[in-house]
Amino acid sequence: MKDFLFEFYFYKTLINTNDEVKKINQFSKKKNNIALFSLQQTMGRGRINRKWISRKGDLTCSFLINREFKLKEIGQINLWFSHILISLLKKKFPKQKFKIKWPNDIYLEDRKLAGILIETIILKNNIQNLIIGLGINFVSSPKNLEKQTISISYFAKKQNPINFFILLTNEINDSLKKFKKFAFKIDKHYLQNFKDFGKTIKIKSKGKIFKGIFFGIGNNGEMILKKNDKTNIISFGDII
Repeated sequence: MKDFLFEFYFYKTLINTNDEVKKINQFSKKKNNIALFSLQQTMGRGRINRKWISRKGDLTCSFLINREFKLKEIGQINLWFSHILISLLKKKFPKQKFKIKWPNDIYLEDRKLAGILIETIILKNNIQNLIIGLGINFVSSPKNLEKQTISISYFAKKQNPINFFILLTNEINDSLKKFKKFAFKIDKHYLQNFKDFGKTIKIKSKGKIFKGIFFGIGNNGEMILKKNDKTNIISFGDII
């Protein structure tokens, strides 16, 4: 396909989609971008070495972008991908009020629907390529987890995760063709996509708990908290 930047890979089952993308790229001479889908993933993982639990019928996929980035762009990349994903979800299911839970989870009705895991290979202070893993609960909503979950089957029946994966790949492809570097505009309209925006929240970061009003998102994806006249800018952490 002319001007298409990705090679597709489809599997019935994999241990982990991000790991498989790494293997393909390691032995590839072309070093193309990769869009990989697996009907089932047996050992998914999330941020901070957490497990991602899914079953056949859920969406488990990974994207590898073979492009060099600066380390400081990682936050922008996270914002970029989260925006593409939530925009497609809203387009596909316009009656639902999807929200981004900082830094990179998708929530619906205060329950977790999807998770994003970004992994990089760094050489000489530059990101050599980018791997984005994505899991969306299409049919399952795991119990007994730290956070409550929800699935797309809760509000929409007979949805095919492969179709959504192809649509998402097209959106990523079109976006990548439009610009040479990541630069994402943070405005009030975009901030409305974030869960708990404008509310008082707590964030755990580097062993400390920070509390304040979710005031905004920095240009590199940082959380901006305000408490009285004090501002905290947090690059990495979890809302608790």
